[in-house]
Formats: sequence, structure tokens, C-alpha cells
Amino acid sequence: MWIKILLVEDNPADADLLAELLEVSVGVQWELVSVEFLHEAIAQLCKQSFDVVLLDLSLPDSRGLETLTRLREVAPDTAMVVMTGLDDEAIAFESVRLGAQDYIVKGHITTQLLVRTIRYAIERSQTFQMLRESERRFRAIFDSSFQLTKLLTPEGIVLEVNETALDFAGLRSEDIVGRPIWEMAVWAESLQVSEQLQCAIGKASQGEFFRSELDLLGKSGQIVTVDFSLKPVKNETGQVLLLIAEARDISDRKRAEAEILKALAREKELSELRAKFVTMVSHEFRTPLTTIQFSAGLLQDYSSQWPQDKKSTHFVRIKLAVKRMTELLEDILVIGKIEANTLHFQPVSLNLEKFCRQLVEEQQLNDSNQHQIAFQHEGGNCDAQMDEKLLQQMLGNVLSNALKYSPAASTVSLHLKCQNKEAVFQVQDRGIGIPQADIERILETFYRAANVGTISGTGLGLAIVKRAVELHGGKLAIDSQEGRGTTFTITLPLICEPRQ
Repeated sequence: MWIKILLVEDNPADADLLAELLEVSVGVQWELVSVEFLHEAIAQLCKQSFDVVLLDLSLPDSRGLETLTRLREVAPDTAMVVMTGLDDEAIAFESVRLGAQDYIVKGHITTQLLVRTIRYAIERSQTFQMLRESERRFRAIFDSSFQLTKLLTPEGIVLEVNETALDFAGLRSEDIVGRPIWEMAVWAESLQVSEQLQCAIGKASQGEFFRSELDLLGKSGQIVTVDFSLKPVKNETGQVLLLIAEARDISDRKRAEAEILKALAREKELSELRAKFVTMVSHEFRTPLTTIQFSAGLLQDYSSQWPQDKKSTHFVRIKLAVKRMTELLEDILVIGKIEANTLHFQPVSLNLEKFCRQLVEEQQLNDSNQHQIAFQHEGGNCDAQMDEKLLQQMLGNVLSNALKYSPAASTVSLHLKCQNKEAVFQVQDRGIGIPQADIERILETFYRAANVGTISGTGLGLAIVKRAVELHGGKLAIDSQEGRGTTFTITLPLICEPRQ
């Protein structure tokens, strides 16, 4: 075995003694380079490598622990043995703490002690080098991981934290290391999460693996959903030595899952709408078609025998049936545009008082005077910029519903009030009302209240009203009591800007 030694000793007698002790050793070949000054030692270490340095701390150009510190800076991986006098053992212990592998006391040195000390110092230095290299490799892998990783004691105290976790939280290592993991600010001070973590660490310290989805608070204030786990690390006897806490960002996956669920829900909703549409169309078209077919057949077979008034009755029935089908098709087209988000809003100049009076006349005619429609107007000028077609469908649907669901000979009122740049339309009836359980859903497409019985209807009208109000930038309020009637209040700005 060949060992290369740098002896740093300014006392020639001590240097000669050490050389003689090495010469008489057996089984080891030595190459000894001896210098008396620190600067000479530094020059030698810069020029060539040595297995070990035998160092006297008291030199002509340096004294005390500074001598060791300066040599360690030059050759951090070289084994160093400090040589001290009998009264310098405290300094010797401090030297070991500062990086020396060992020390020997002058006056007590024997060949066997010297050889053993040199060998052990070299072995310890090599072991420390391997440990440092292993730590460097561990740190490189630990810090380069894309996962937020921490090493914990079995009690949950943070021992190590990687750079990914520090960057995510915007913290420094000293802000985290030495503290319980549940006290970290990333948990957004959630008492529930803190208790969950403490419970999980208690189980993990007993050897159980823990995994859950948790929300973390990033340095920018964003909430991130992570796949969090606690993995216990055990020794050969099964004792838990530490816990590995890992958190992987799954926010994108959660968002994608939410979008998929939303799409599935939408597809289910559309499927239900299609089924309701087919049912509604087959039912609502059958009655007017039957009327048209029946009246047309009678006119064909008996018109030559009937007086003019009887013929006129059947012609009116046909016209009303065609009108009903036309209105139904119009509602279906509007709902289709609403679903496709292609219903356009095109405001024009209107006088709302005149508009409402015309609407009341039309509804009164369609109702065949079975009910009385009372119109009342108050406020100042009611000139407005609104979409005439949408306003017709909006108020027309509300009024026709009020008439449809009210007992014969009862009064339905339409009240118009214009003030403060707003128009308030209020339609009130004393009809069957809307059950409280149906109020929240009554504006949905195809939805009808549970108490409508055999009264015909499509469930489209109020859905159109809702969208028409939204396009006008207005508000819709419904006040209803089952069996006592309903009041619809629609508030619209007098001047509406074009929008989609």
C-alpha cells in the first residue's frame, strides 16, 4: 500500500521523529513531503494531491485553527490529522469539529498509533467524500423533482423540503424546516385540512400509507388541487424512520374532469330536451291538425248544403288552428336560437303605451272575450328603444298564460309604469297559481307546473320570456300562490343597447 503524506511541521526535531517512525512501519510504503510554512503547504497542495496531511497548528506564518481552515479551503477532500501538544487537546477537539479527521498528541506518538491514525483518517475522509457525493446526488434528484416533496420525522416535523415546493409556496427553507407540516401557510389556514394531516401523520407513523386530494394555496394566491401522499420509510425491524410527503399538481386533470362531467350533463340535458320536444310536438300539433282535418272534411262534403254562417264558423276554426301551429313553430324556432345562442337583439323606437294597448286588443280577440284584460298606464313619456318582436313574445306569453290559467269571466290586469329611465310591466291574474316547489324551475325549457292538469301548453313560453328579458338587460320577478294567482313583474331599461 502506497500512501503519500504532506508533513507541515516547523520543528525539525519533530519532523525527523515522525519520518523515523514511518520508516520502521511494516506493510506500508510512504512518500513523505515535509514543509515548515503554511504558504509552502498551500503551494504543495495546489501542485499535487496527497492522501493525508499531518498538520502542526503553530507555524511561523500561521497559528491556531486558522491554519486548518486555510488548508481545508485549498484541499477540502484531503484527510487531515492535527498534531498538538499536551496542553492543546481542546483545540484538537475543535479541529475535528472543523473538518480534521483525527488528532494526535506530540510526545505520545508511536509507530503503531501513527500508522493507525493515518489509515483511519484516510478511510474517514473517503467515507465523508462518498457521503458528500451521495448527498449531492440526493439533493440534485430531490430538488429537480416536479413534485412538491418534503421529508418528515414520524411526528410530522419537516426535515427537508425540495426547491419545487419552496418555489410553489414562495418560501425559504428556514420558514418550513423544523416546523410541523400542518402549520405551513400553503394549507390556507384550513382547520379541517390541519386536523386531517395530523390524523394522517399519526397513521403514517404507524406504517400506514396515506393518500388524498387536497387544495394548496400558491404564492400568487391561486388554489391548486394536488394528489397528496404520505409514505412511511422503515428500517429492517419495521420501525418508521421518516415520512416522505409528496404533492403532485392535478389541477389540469380536475378541470378536464369537470369539463367532461359538464359536457356529459349537457348531453344528457339535450337528450332529455329532445325527448320532451318530440312528445310536446306530437301532442300540441295533433289537436290543431285534427281541427283542420275535421273542418276541411266537413266543408268539402257539406259546404253546398250549409248556410254561410256555418261555413264561416269552420273557416274560423281552421284559421285559429293554423294560427296556433304558426305560434308554436315560432316558439320552437326561438328556443332553437336560444339554445344555439344565435337569438339576436335588435332594438327599435317604440311607444310602450301604444304597444301595450295593441297587445291587449290582440290578446282579447284571441281569448274570444272569455276574460277581461284591464290595462293601466302611469308615469311620463314611454318612448323606448326595445326589440319589438322579443317584447311581443315576452308580454304576449305572459298575458296568454295569465288568460289560459285563469277562470272564465275573471279579470287579468296589465300595468305599465315608466319612470327613472325604466319601464315596469306587471301582469296579474287570479288563476291557479304556481306551486312553491315549481317556482325555481318554471323558467326552464319544457317545464310545466304540477297543477296544470289537462290545460294544454308547451313549456316554452316562460323560457322565451326569461331570455328576452336578459337580452334587454332587465329583471324578471315572479310572485305566486297556488290557487290564488300569479304576478309577473318585468323591469326593462327604456333605452336598450344592441347586444347578442
